[in-house]
Amino acid sequence: MPSLLRSGFRNALLMAILVGPMFGFAQGKFTVNGRMKVEGGSMEGARAVVYKDGVKERTITTSLAKFTLDLGLNSNYVISFERDGFVSKKISFNTSVPADAVANGFTPFDFAVSLFKQYDDVNIVVFNQPVGVIRYEPSVGDFDYDTDYTKSIQSQLNEVVEQVEKKKKEEQERDASKLKQEAEAIKAKQRAEEEARKQATAQQAAEAKAKAEADRQTAAQQAAQAKVDAENQRKAQAEAKAEEARQVAARREEEKRKAAEAAAASAVKPVPPAPEPKKERTPPAPPPVPVRNSLASKPNEGQDGRRTSVPVMVEEASRMAKAVAVEQNEERPAEIVEEPIVNRTEDLLVESGKVTTVVKLESEGVTTEYRRVYHKWGGTFFFKNGATCTQQVYENEALAPQLAGASPRGKLD
Repeated sequence: MPSLLRSGFRNALLMAILVGPMFGFAQGKFTVNGRMKVEGGSMEGARAVVYKDGVKERTITTSLAKFTLDLGLNSNYVISFERDGFVSKKISFNTSVPADAVANGFTPFDFAVSLFKQYDDVNIVVFNQPVGVIRYEPSVGDFDYDTDYTKSIQSQLNEVVEQVEKKKKEEQERDASKLKQEAEAIKAKQRAEEEARKQATAQQAAEAKAKAEADRQTAAQQAAQAKVDAENQRKAQAEAKAEEARQVAARREEEKRKAAEAAAASAVKPVPPAPEPKKERTPPAPPPVPVRNSLASKPNEGQDGRRTSVPVMVEEASRMAKAVAVEQNEERPAEIVEEPIVNRTEDLLVESGKVTTVVKLESEGVTTEYRRVYHKWGGTFFFKNGATCTQQVYENEALAPQLAGASPRGKLD
């Protein structure tokens, strides 16, 4: 019978208080073995406060999962099991016993207490009083639950348990929903982070590509600039060499001219030709004596005495003396060569980045065009009739001082 009562009470409290007898006896004291549990939480912050005859005796904060207490006889003990945020539960132990029962000793009493979460809209006034009372039962000669007390609060305990279970279920559903939302949020965050990582990777790749392209363009520009500089340097060197050659040629021409002038100045003047000797006049020869024919001297009778004789041709000696040839060096007069007339025009074209000098030479219907193009970056180029030429050719043929017989003509002539 005592075992059935204890089993029924345990079912009523929904495992809130578990009691099990143990074999063995203790004399002069009442030993209790307790176990404490916090549903849905840890034991951190849990405590068991022991009151003796209404006065706080001690507080237990360690090893509450399984503990043992020795209670003095003939006293009233209340043990309050507490944790912040959970419903506190109390168990009352009345250790008053008959004097003759002490000699036989008492069986250690085992029990368990489970604390559940406190909800604001659940009435827990019933837990202000003990959920169980243990006292000496003369019928069994040992300590046991006060069944009358248990029956008096059974309905209230059941009502609270139902409300707590309902709230607990709702809370579990909310927690599950919250966990689901949190999981979805975590997944969304992970997706966003993955997308951000992809975008960052793509951006880094684009930046790296742009940097590589910029470096390539910079290298190409530097190479092109180096090529232009090398070409400018080559042209400058070529122009310097051409200028040097022109100067050398000009010096040589000047030296030749001076040498020719010196040679001409030191040359002997030509001897004038000797006068022709006067020719002596030879007296004219006497006229020839005419020779007459014998027939003509005496005319025959019966004939015309007017008939003349046939003339006889006799070569007369020349009255002019033969000229004597005098051999001498004669100075040949200089040949006069008529130089063609050259019409020269010169224009200056100023454009963005360059200045062009255009010289046109027109002679006997033929026009020759020379161009000198100066670029602001330093390069100078020369052209003759559209084809490139050297600076020496331009200066020797196109410049005004070098043109013999040229007649300068302005742009407006």
